[in-house]
Amino acid sequence: MANFCSNCGTALNEGVKFCPECGESVQQNITPQAAPPAQPDAAPSYAGSGAVRQGIPSTGFSNRVNDPKILAAVKKNRRAAGIFSLILVPLPLIGFVIYSIFSDKMETAQAAKYGGFISVVFLVFTLYGIIKQRASNAYEATVIDKKSHRAYRHNSSDDNSYYTEYITVVRTLSGKKKKIVEREGSQIWAWNYLNVGDRFRYHPQFNFPYELYDKSRAPYIVCVSCATKNPIEADCCQKCGLPLLK
Repeated sequence: MANFCSNCGTALNEGVKFCPECGESVQQNITPQAAPPAQPDAAPSYAGSGAVRQGIPSTGFSNRVNDPKILAAVKKNRRAAGIFSLILVPLPLIGFVIYSIFSDKMETAQAAKYGGFISVVFLVFTLYGIIKQRASNAYEATVIDKKSHRAYRHNSSDDNSYYTEYITVVRTLSGKKKKIVEREGSQIWAWNYLNVGDRFRYHPQFNFPYELYDKSRAPYIVCVSCATKNPIEADCCQKCGLPLLK
């Protein structure tokens, strides 16, 4: 601890008897340096009841993306999706053939032709979805704009066949501009979860792929596996029990 002259305030070396500045005897007039005042902790966040909220996530991206429990869930979901696709693809063919057996309105050969064609279409779309998902790359970006508009389904004869299209515009770290387009009737995740100015990461391997950089301001944290909305204080998903990205 440094000492100071009580007369003029000059800093004194250890062991000196007189102040080199004013000559004051310092043997009995040593003024120790005051300890710096303690810095206050960050202001706590309070719940509506006035109780301090616990478990508020700190700013930054989570390292739980490689948590063994989450990776196991990703593998399980992919396996389940593959099994569902295998069941779904032949259903049109089976359905048409069964219909032809119990109805005289369609020959079995004709039913097999129609059903087989629809099954092939299902297979193509399934394979396209799998390839598209595996080809997607993770990226980090900032939301720069959000907009929505009404669009018309051109393949429909219904005059009222309009739907809302939700567009979240983002800019990646490399400066590339991307649009996340979501349609009414499907999952509207990016539009509802991301706000203009939010920094986030896109994880294509997860069912819910968006992770905010600053989760402390988010209304909730979404489970990457089951897409359940959880309070930001929660450490694990309240539905499936998987760790949340905190």
